[in-house]
Amino acid sequence: MAEDSDKISVVGIASGERGAFRWRPSEAELSRQEIPVSDLRQRVGNFVEALGDVLSATPVSLKGYQLREVTVSAEVTAKGTLSILGSGGEVGGTGGLTFTFTREIEGED
Repeated sequence: MAEDSDKISVVGIASGERGAFRWRPSEAELSRQEIPVSDLRQRVGNFVEALGDVLSATPVSLKGYQLREVTVSAEVTAKGTLSILGSGGEVGGTGGLTFTFTREIEGED
């Protein structure tokens, strides 16, 4: 396991003034920063925990279909902040993190 003093290099979308509805992917600027591993660990943990809270409220079945798996992609900014990629998120989604949650169904092994 990484030491708390270890750093990780993150290349992500540079933080700046951008409105949620006025920002264009073609205008994105990338930035590289070194952030403490402990900071990224905490942010990923908080992100996954929040997603767990959201997913726990989803029904097991809906109109004859079962929801067994959810995959969520997250973008990492240069400061190590995580955010969910929307359907229009064309900005460097390949460098983010992907989380796949598989529901445990009772009676199945």
